[in-house]
Amino acid sequence: MKMIKAVVRPEKSSEVLDALRNAGFPAATKFSILGRGKQQGLKIGTTHYDEIPKDMILIVVDDPDVDKVSKIITDTAKTGKNGTYGDGKIFVIPVERCITISSGKDEL
Repeated sequence: MKMIKAVVRPEKSSEVLDALRNAGFPAATKFSILGRGKQQGLKIGTTHYDEIPKDMILIVVDDPDVDKVSKIITDTAKTGKNGTYGDGKIFVIPVERCITISSGKDEL
């Protein structure tokens, strides 16, 4: 199993979650974060914003589904036809173990 951590624009997160649910991946976690990427924040006039609001979406999927889920996120979170700086990043991380709290059972 893999955990996909997707950092996306806040205005795109609901659309991404809807697309994932419609594709058969309903379980996900979303939370608001602050950060900066290669653009090193945002400058508007003389004001520099060091941290930009983003949303992080976490989803755990079986290994064969990683490419499918990554493509759904990429296609949905991208702004415009070719995307722009600040659209986000996707990180894929191995999941060593998963335990359901209510039952205490290992899921892997």
